[in-house]
Amino acid sequence: MGIVVAVCMWLTLLMSVPNPLRGKLEKRQGMLALLVFIAGIWNFAFYGSFHLGEFWGNAAFISGFFMMFSSFPLLQADTWPSPLKSPIQTLQRYRHAIHNVINNLALFALAIYAALYTYALVLLNLGAN
Repeated sequence: MGIVVAVCMWLTLLMSVPNPLRGKLEKRQGMLALLVFIAGIWNFAFYGSFHLGEFWGNAAFISGFFMMFSSFPLLQADTWPSPLKSPIQTLQRYRHAIHNVINNLALFALAIYAALYTYALVLLNLGAN
């Protein structure tokens, strides 16, 4: 699951900051943002909250929060069913009101966690302990 979470973090960053791949990702932004948001919920609410106090539990808890926070504005709720669309759009209006400095700090923190997960996964797959 660590690979999925790391990929989701990088996808959020690629969809949130200007880069050459952003145009290609915008075609599927709604689906990718929903995938990242669900992965953030899993990381925050399930793995992170059940393993608080451990290094990876704390990392999952914090990175899951930043995944949800950063992917929330990317969700495209226009095509969702009405019972889900209205509350999500209301929450998105509140989320858009948050100052840009906080958004950039959240993306910076997410980038640090994405690098941490990627580094750990590379070490694990190379057989280093």
